[in-house]
Amino acid sequence: MPADLLNGFRVLDMGSGISAPWCAKILADYGAEVIKVETPGSGDLARRMGPFAGDDPNPEKSLTFLYLNTNKKSVTLDPSSVSGRKLLHRLVADADALVENYPPSVSKELGLDYASLSAVNPGLVVTSIAPFGQTGPYHDYQATDIVTYALSGLMYHSGDSDQPPLRNVLDQSFYVAGANGAAATQIALFARLSSGEGQHVDVSAAECLGAHLVQPLPYYNYMGAVKGRRPVRGAGFEELMPARDGYVAPSVQGSRPWEVIANLIGLEELLDEKFSTGAGRVAHGEELKELLTKGLAQWDRMPLFLASGEARLVFGMAQDAGDLVNCPHLEARDFFVEVDHPVVGQAKYPGMAVRLPGEPLTASQPAPLLGQHSSEIFVQELGYSAEDLVSLRQLGVI
Repeated sequence: MPADLLNGFRVLDMGSGISAPWCAKILADYGAEVIKVETPGSGDLARRMGPFAGDDPNPEKSLTFLYLNTNKKSVTLDPSSVSGRKLLHRLVADADALVENYPPSVSKELGLDYASLSAVNPGLVVTSIAPFGQTGPYHDYQATDIVTYALSGLMYHSGDSDQPPLRNVLDQSFYVAGANGAAATQIALFARLSSGEGQHVDVSAAECLGAHLVQPLPYYNYMGAVKGRRPVRGAGFEELMPARDGYVAPSVQGSRPWEVIANLIGLEELLDEKFSTGAGRVAHGEELKELLTKGLAQWDRMPLFLASGEARLVFGMAQDAGDLVNCPHLEARDFFVEVDHPVVGQAKYPGMAVRLPGEPLTASQPAPLLGQHSSEIFVQELGYSAEDLVSLRQLGVI
């Protein structure tokens, strides 16, 4: 079962795609009751995002949607209509928080802006996640992950100095924004315990990434210089290098002498005096890189990783999805959870990385089918009749 730390809080997930649903998923995994409000007929945009289980482009088989929406209930509702707005207000009146990621102008048109929602429920915490936040000249610009990553400033520092900047993968700006949104939402709910009032949480995906620039921004402010990407000329100790069965990340961090590293890799040429100092390894970087490549090619990743630990060295290895699923460390920490979905069946899902004593976090409930809980919420809780639901469906309201 999910943790019960947020038990008793009700959250409306009005988001689509990644950032707001990820924010709401975190709250759900900590025990909040999350009602996902989806567009009638089509549902969350993530339902159309591949890859799909079995390569079947079915709205119930999107792997992105399946992961981002565990432990939630789903209702369908179009808030742009008069009847839909009335139904939304019924939901809002009984909610503690609402999470959305529409462009600010669209939020206002749909009545999802803080002024409209707080008039219905003054205690409501509204978390709005947008690429560039709710104010400023870019506030209504839409953006993909590569755009927010670039404008955040973080992309400029990714990669090698002789190549263009690199983008991270897998829509990280939206996941970072969602995680920050979840943390801020909980803080706002905590503040409400004393004030009794809700508030508007304004999350900018670009600023969430920009906050990671803990070196370049002070570097510029104090020294007037732009910190560049990492130099290419070196020793291969700031990049992944090929081993026999994949890639490893050797490192010289720490106080271990060079001889320990050279002896571990097992290539006699690495013990040459010219490599014994940091300056020497930089000066002969290309030659050293060739020797490291030759030596590491004799190792498989896991034996090297374990041997480096025994030698008190900081080595890493690049694990793919198969490595992670079979990782003994993650298995020992119960990181993965089994989720059984009525359409795609059973599979392992990543669990939560943050644990509290006595509060195991598991995604025990699969992502909901589109509108699966409409009858439960609208009829059993709000008092609509079955006939009302038929009429609302015919009108396209739900």
